[in-house]
Amino acid sequence: MPTKPVSRSSLVDSIAQELRNMVLNGEIQPGEFFPPQKKLAERFGVGMSTVHEAIQILATLGMVESQAGKGTWVRPEALQTLIHPTTLKTRLGDMDALQVFETRTVIEVALTELAGQRATAQDVQRIKKALERMNAAIGDEEAFAEADVAFHTAVAEAGHNELLAQFYHTASKLLADLILRLVRLPDASEGSVRIEAAIAAAIERHQVDRARRLARWHMRQVGRLLSASIAERESTARKAPVGHQDGA
Repeated sequence: MPTKPVSRSSLVDSIAQELRNMVLNGEIQPGEFFPPQKKLAERFGVGMSTVHEAIQILATLGMVESQAGKGTWVRPEALQTLIHPTTLKTRLGDMDALQVFETRTVIEVALTELAGQRATAQDVQRIKKALERMNAAIGDEEAFAEADVAFHTAVAEAGHNELLAQFYHTASKLLADLILRLVRLPDASEGSVRIEAAIAAAIERHQVDRARRLARWHMRQVGRLLSASIAERESTARKAPVGHQDGA
């Protein structure tokens, strides 16, 4: 659909942002081609040289690739380039872990609900395989944490909303160290396996409401553990002698 020509000021940057938005809003998916540069120039009311320079900016950022005779396509990891944990930390500074977790909770519950609606047989198999890995890894904290990430990733991808999934991955990466600490709490692994098995069953049966309720309950439980862990860590830090570095 044609749009109004963008502002002439900082024109190349403006067009680069328009192209980013086409990826962010799902108009062009990772792996898909942009329209030909001529059509993009007509769409935005600019010259082809401006579009070419804007595409070069995105190529430099690692979002797209171009090849003569084929065109310009979005790289599979484009959304990770747009939404990167390191970039967020740089821009936002010290973030409140509970706020990040709150964000993850909202996204995870939404994705679990979508998974209940949209999960394919292949998606369900991936979720089950991750659950099996979790069961087998009980007692091995790092292996369990990896399997737990694989489970939540499989659920997120079963929601078939690429943008939400990328936001979810970002929030999870920002919390990775704290989540590993939670896995080490007594009975945390067994409790996670039980509730996540119930979530997997609800998704497989396309019980959308039940999947959403279970995901919300699970996130509340994890949130309580996270709050307690942060409070304990802060208390320990306050009691530590001056100059002591917490190696955790």
